[in-house]
Amino acid sequence: MARKDVHASVVKRNRLILAPDVGIAIMLLAAVLQFFNPTVSTALWLGGGALAAVGILLLRKSIGGADMPRAELDEYETQRHIEARDEGLSWSIFSSTAMFVLAGFLALATRLGFEPSSLDVALFFAKLLFCQMLWIPFVVARSLAGKINRDVLIAGE
Repeated sequence: MARKDVHASVVKRNRLILAPDVGIAIMLLAAVLQFFNPTVSTALWLGGGALAAVGILLLRKSIGGADMPRAELDEYETQRHIEARDEGLSWSIFSSTAMFVLAGFLALATRLGFEPSSLDVALFFAKLLFCQMLWIPFVVARSLAGKINRDVLIAGE
């Protein structure tokens, strides 16, 4: 593989990592806006979710589906896959803890006079849960893309 092709594939994967990052950031913004402007929040949620989902699909395609368990992985690829899954598990624990903390802050805010409707609260947590459902597979795919990029650059030098 020519050096230019190596760098092109690395740059492509790096760009594909950016799209889900932006989509998830838009979805987090949508969750915060739920209490202030539900219409804009819903539009941002749908747009950010679509951007993140398409970005994750394209990223998975660019890494050859390496984030999906298969029987034909060699020892090095298996180790890389296990490390990426461990990173995804760590982030899932962190994001679940963050959701519990947010629930506590919301409960405290309602005690102090903030009175959101039950629908706003339900949509807020639905948006956060959807964000978490997209974030965890993205973390695994992003980790594998980074490891593949590193290996390609080392082999190309």
